Amino acid sequence: MRGELVAIDLETTGLDINTDRIIEIGAVRMRAGEVLEEYSTLINPGMPIPERTTAITGISQTDVEQAPVINDVLTDLMKFVGDAPIIGHSVSFDMNFMNKHGLFINHVALDTYDLASVLLPRAPRYNLHSLTKTAGIDLEDAHRALDDARASGLLYWELYLRALMLPVATLEAIIAAAQGIDWYARPTFAAALDEKRSQISPGAVIDDDTGTATGTVDHLVPLQPNDDIVPLETDQIAALFQRDGDLAQAMPNFEYRQQQEQMATLIADALNAGEHLMVEAGTGTGKSMAYLIPAFEWAALNNERVVISTDTIALQDQLLNKDIPALQNALGVNLNATVLKGRSNYLCPLRLEEMKRRGPTNIEELRVLAKILVWQIETESSDKTEISLRGAAENSIWTRLSAAEGQGCRSNACRDELGIDCPFYKAYKRAEAAHILIVNHALLVADAKADNRVLPPYDYIIVDEGHHLEDAVTHSASFVIDESALIRRLEDLGDERRGLLADLITALKASDVPAKKVKRIETYVGSVNEAANDMRVHVRGLFKAVYNLADALTNLKQGDFTATVRLDKNARAKPAFEQARQRWDILSQFMEVISEATAELSDVVGRFESYDIDHYADLLRNTQNVARYLEETHASLHGFFDAPDPNTIYWIAVSADGRRVGLNTAPLHVGPMIADNLWLNRRSAIVTSATLRTGNSFEYIQERTFAENVKTHEVGSPFDYKSSTLLYLPDDMPDPSKEFHQYQKSVEGVILELARALDGRVMALFTSYGQLRQTSRSISDALAAQGITVYDQSAGTSRQALLEGFKTTDKAVLMGTRSFWEGIDIPGESLSALVITRLPFPVPIDPIFAARSETYNDHFNEYAVPEAILRFRQGFGRLIRTRTDRGVVAVLDSRITTRRYGAAFLDSLPECTIKQASIADLPNAATEWLARS
Repeated sequence: MRGELVAIDLETTGLDINTDRIIEIGAVRMRAGEVLEEYSTLINPGMPIPERTTAITGISQTDVEQAPVINDVLTDLMKFVGDAPIIGHSVSFDMNFMNKHGLFINHVALDTYDLASVLLPRAPRYNLHSLTKTAGIDLEDAHRALDDARASGLLYWELYLRALMLPVATLEAIIAAAQGIDWYARPTFAAALDEKRSQISPGAVIDDDTGTATGTVDHLVPLQPNDDIVPLETDQIAALFQRDGDLAQAMPNFEYRQQQEQMATLIADALNAGEHLMVEAGTGTGKSMAYLIPAFEWAALNNERVVISTDTIALQDQLLNKDIPALQNALGVNLNATVLKGRSNYLCPLRLEEMKRRGPTNIEELRVLAKILVWQIETESSDKTEISLRGAAENSIWTRLSAAEGQGCRSNACRDELGIDCPFYKAYKRAEAAHILIVNHALLVADAKADNRVLPPYDYIIVDEGHHLEDAVTHSASFVIDESALIRRLEDLGDERRGLLADLITALKASDVPAKKVKRIETYVGSVNEAANDMRVHVRGLFKAVYNLADALTNLKQGDFTATVRLDKNARAKPAFEQARQRWDILSQFMEVISEATAELSDVVGRFESYDIDHYADLLRNTQNVARYLEETHASLHGFFDAPDPNTIYWIAVSADGRRVGLNTAPLHVGPMIADNLWLNRRSAIVTSATLRTGNSFEYIQERTFAENVKTHEVGSPFDYKSSTLLYLPDDMPDPSKEFHQYQKSVEGVILELARALDGRVMALFTSYGQLRQTSRSISDALAAQGITVYDQSAGTSRQALLEGFKTTDKAVLMGTRSFWEGIDIPGESLSALVITRLPFPVPIDPIFAARSETYNDHFNEYAVPEAILRFRQGFGRLIRTRTDRGVVAVLDSRITTRRYGAAFLDSLPECTIKQASIADLPNAATEWLARS
């Protein structure tokens, strides 16, 4: 939008419009990205400024004591703004505060957050600081009103120019989708569309590629393995890793590691013999190259597909974008390698077209739809990892637009109906032609559940991050049902006026289907709609009863966490369970009727293929999907309330605010599923990780994965932990299980003094979010006074943003919980000390852990301790990442030296230099250790 615009930003005492007040106003008048005039003033709020606000903005009580009150500046501010449209980042916040004072009620408002979330679909974050940094805009004084207003105005112009680059068809689609929805981005897209149209001469042919027609994969041919197996020459494999081998000559930073060579030859032997293998490779081994080279050679010699399964997307990206290209260059081979993900990771063009046709129903759907329309122009794969989705709401909308909603879809449906190829089937075709196929653990489970119809056929597999295999299988085989999901499905089904049923009736009436048949279906739809309306009431009744059941079992209190309540035999004997079950009895009847009716409706529609019906395939597919969902959900709820499966764990999850209640299931034993998919039906399956052993034995992981007869090997780490790592065990720490208050004070003191001594460079790992938050509140201000920034999860910042902040800040402390115990790579002096606050035992009341514990005679020593050791070893591995790293690991849980099981934790670590001394001596000991050459 051109012309004069005014960017405004406010600083306030807090976020509540009813109780908080403005403390600073900044406004900038602009035209075409040029600053014309600025206005800024502090405001006396007439109330105390909270310390947190001062910490964020730098505005103190003293700063505003002599400032004018808000009513004294309203006239000047109104004169400055005039009739110009107002720009803001998350502008509704500023508009709400200003509207409260009667300002700018009828002004056009433009939101740079909304615009950025659409026009920059790959941006990792959409806060003002991140966006301006990406755009090269200097934000000198973040969280001060004038600077933020100036940044918002400059960012707006950059975004408007980007909107002008969109095809006319994309702009038209965004505007059409926004009809009837109050959206602060709409005026900008409308202005861009008008400007684009004004530049088109009458009668001109518009080349308006929206990016939906991506390349074909018709030329790809499925891999055909050779009839006779050619074995690998293990001596040649080993030679590649020598100091003068091909890898050393092709890779400038190559280091010879005996452990890497050993691991590669072990894998080559397993492939040759058609055997299974578990191999633990310590940190620094370079295990990805150790398994990729024999995998590459095997695939090339035998024209065989080798599947590589990981737990994380980060490792998939590393393999495909870094390790494999380097290996192809070093070996001079060019085998096909690709990634295949589950259906939910790929956009379904048919689902997208359907939402465009029906129109989004709310602002969240509109944002996601507009973002995807822009993203389509630049994406080749339509893979979810290439688009930035924020929070549960946007991810839920993506799921509805993904190929997960098209389980019965034909491979050529998108081409037949839209003239483009389906992204999922394109990925599958690439997978069929690939020698190296990278997947994740969850897809392995989906393949097993679908009788090996998700992945192309394969006989050889390497599972990296194998310590996560059981958890990944458990998660993938789990099921959750909540009220909102059920209600949404019913709303999608709709009635005679809206939704799927309305679309169906409208299409049939406009077709050549005989009027009598249409009338019968219309009557049938009416009865389905009536039952669905009644069903909504009973869905709400059931979940209210389920909430009451959870409350009766645990006395729910509103807090910061989701509460989980296991539904075991004792819980099922409670009166509250019987009340919930009676609610289910009623709902079950309605669900069964609607499920059968929808299935019958899909059968009837399926017999109309010969008629000319608009969007026929789409309507049939949607009807079938709804019928399938209702049938599966009915069966799951029947098991939950009436016929529990002895191999299934059932529990209730209630969100912190009590608004979201979920019914959850997970398998009790997944070992048989793992065995069936790996050990019994593959010629060679290799599982590797840096942490597979507990108590210097593979027995625990073998037992959990039904791999008792699988060969095992440990190749160790090339790092010299004795000289690089000081393991510090304070001998005066209070016992966390008996003296928590004193223990917590000691934890706070240790991190505070260690960070002061080392100028930051400390990471602390917690097992409790509550403890992390309490520690952060206690030490952050004291460290800030010395220029040390604390990055922790209590602020809700993403893991990646916290890591980036820690790495790029000279003096910083990083504190994290579960997700920080592994997958964190901070080499060099940025991380010099690691604090493990507590031994990472599983939460005893976790439903899955509690149910599986009951299958052991001595669940603590046979199950809880091994699980904790695996996580403990992962946490320990965050410190030393290269040969030259040096650091201190402090374990603040006294049980590691005072309890009998503590020795198992210490024995699981590589040989370090160990020191037992007082808490007070830790800062000096750490400083001295790091000062050694």
